[in-house]
Amino acid sequence: MSRVRWTGQPFVDAGLAALAAAARVNRLEDLNEAHLRDACRELERIMTSDQALGLNLDRAFAKSSLSQIFPNSELVNPSNWKNGPDGVRQKYRDALQQDLKRALAALRDQSASLQRCVVCGELRPTETFSSLRRDKLPLTSGAVNFYPGLACGVELCGLCTLALRFLPLSVLRAGEGGRIWFLHCQELIVSGKIAEQYGWQHFNKQISAGQALDFYGEWRSAGVEGAIVRLLFQLLWQFSRQLRVIYEHGIPAVAYVFSNDLRRGYVDAVPIPAALLEFLQLLLLESMQAFQEFEKELLEVSPGLEKRQADDRRRFVQNNARCMLRGEPLLRRCLVSTSDGGKRLLGGWIGHRLYLLEVYGMTSATLALLERVGIALAQHEDAKKWLGRLERARLNEVRPILLDMVRAQFLSAREFAVLVPPNEPRVAGLVRDVLLAVAYEWQRCQTNGVAFPPLLQISQRLGSDSVIERLERLAEQLRQSLPNRKAWLVDLSTARTVQQIRGVYLRAVRQGALSASDFLFLVPFEDAIRAWQLRDYLLAFLFEQVRDELPSELEVFEGEEASAAEEDAEESV
Repeated sequence: MSRVRWTGQPFVDAGLAALAAAARVNRLEDLNEAHLRDACRELERIMTSDQALGLNLDRAFAKSSLSQIFPNSELVNPSNWKNGPDGVRQKYRDALQQDLKRALAALRDQSASLQRCVVCGELRPTETFSSLRRDKLPLTSGAVNFYPGLACGVELCGLCTLALRFLPLSVLRAGEGGRIWFLHCQELIVSGKIAEQYGWQHFNKQISAGQALDFYGEWRSAGVEGAIVRLLFQLLWQFSRQLRVIYEHGIPAVAYVFSNDLRRGYVDAVPIPAALLEFLQLLLLESMQAFQEFEKELLEVSPGLEKRQADDRRRFVQNNARCMLRGEPLLRRCLVSTSDGGKRLLGGWIGHRLYLLEVYGMTSATLALLERVGIALAQHEDAKKWLGRLERARLNEVRPILLDMVRAQFLSAREFAVLVPPNEPRVAGLVRDVLLAVAYEWQRCQTNGVAFPPLLQISQRLGSDSVIERLERLAEQLRQSLPNRKAWLVDLSTARTVQQIRGVYLRAVRQGALSASDFLFLVPFEDAIRAWQLRDYLLAFLFEQVRDELPSELEVFEGEEASAAEEDAEESV
């Protein structure tokens, strides 16, 4: 008997996972003839139950949800109902037994005539092949005689054909009335658990309760994305011992949202980032409470909400899930007002911090710096003013606020350059969000008398590059060479256009404080945004070096040219 292996075809693999779950094997290779027979008996019992056929119930699974996968199946075809429910059951039983017979023959390989299956790639006895159309192979297009080579459908071996019978046991629903989907994963410990927990056990519970069958969709979340991410949380929570290593090392996994409806079939692929899986297992290891808090506050839609609240919550949850699947930051929408006038970070700082490190990819040195600065802002006597400025700031206003923090000694010039590096306009918004999250969470912890999570330790030196190093040298050069530093600094800080910046630099060239090559470096041709960025980095080093000479009322302006692109980036987030 040949071994059973993954095929790479999502529908067939999902069916194999459900078949293996019924057989209670840990590897596909362990499946034998007895397992296939036992699994088919279980499948027949469920699919021909009163609850599947809708007898004495308000709906029939076979004619509704199941038809999204297998339209016009043996359980639906009107001609099969001429002899009532018993006739339908017999039709299904005969068809299933025929598929089982072909699958067993395919595994025995006892034939002189072999044919290669287009799905599994194995050489199988020719007599075990059958032509499948859309009623048995989802999303197969074409009329009877218009498949490739004018064949009457797509020919698959007996084993692949039988596996497709089990596909419904791996299919889930994205909430009540939502779209159907399944997770394609060639790790049986994952896909098998899904079929066991949310397929076999779920259907058996519905049969025991006398309820009409339907796919599992009790996620208390929103949209397909919410259901997908909630599934990843729940699997790890329920089967942490078995799945932790799988999540840690990552698995190629894709969620497929589909419908095989004859009128408008479709399929959408949603890849599962390996970084998201690693984040989940690390969060569970760090704190079970933080794991539950992150899931509940970011992904759960509680029952009993009023319509407006429920709609707002669903949008919030769906946006969070989409961001997680795309590896995008979450903080901005998760900082909410509390009834006492304070702020609270939904999901907790432990979860968000680990998410920024593992999924978004922020360096630990940068995040540790932001933690330190955020807490310093929260402890400052003018904390309300600083946090209020950050909270009201648009993206183009963040860098000037950070420059003021350099003057106030919250940041060094090099730290400023690390937090808002060149050519990354959106990062200023994330810096603002992290500072606010840390500061408000620290204040909340102090108010409630609980400890703020232990801070990250800076294990690496903050990076730099040749541009920042050159700007630092230029700042020192200007400090030593300018005859009237204070007036020159005020003019550079308050410049509102690139033309004004250029005039300030030209004055330094005339006074011998800058060279012509320095001027061209600081004001590159036809790159206004770059000119403003370099101006800000230069000011940061100058503020650090001549802090005592600066007028206290000095205000840094950001010109319209620098703001335009950054405002566009802010609106698209």
